[in-house]
Amino acid sequence: MTTFEQSSVRLVAVDDLGASQVVVVETTAHGALAVGVSAGKPFAVSNRCRHLLASLGKGHVTDDGRLQCPWHAALFDVGSGAMVRGPQGAFKPLAGAVKATTGARALKTFPVEVRDGAIWLVG
Repeated sequence: MTTFEQSSVRLVAVDDLGASQVVVVETTAHGALAVGVSAGKPFAVSNRCRHLLASLGKGHVTDDGRLQCPWHAALFDVGSGAMVRGPQGAFKPLAGAVKATTGARALKTFPVEVRDGAIWLVG
């Protein structure tokens, strides 16, 4: 086993993602992560929405590849972690303010790759 393989951690099988294309992985050295596939590429980001701390791993990946919060439909770019749309529904009038305040702090992103049909945290 190479040093690289020793520092990698298997997160989830791609086949286990389901229709949402994202899941919560609780047991990582970084805490809970939202792990999935967007536009054919794997991603791992911090799990809590910047709005009211909903579990992003319980959301879904939209057709255009963004991670949507399950509570108020805020959207995140999984490559940068940036909130690209603030919360919707009853919170829509506040979406710009949320995006400019708590939403201005990007989600943490983590390096991942697909290997042997699973998403692995690398490095």
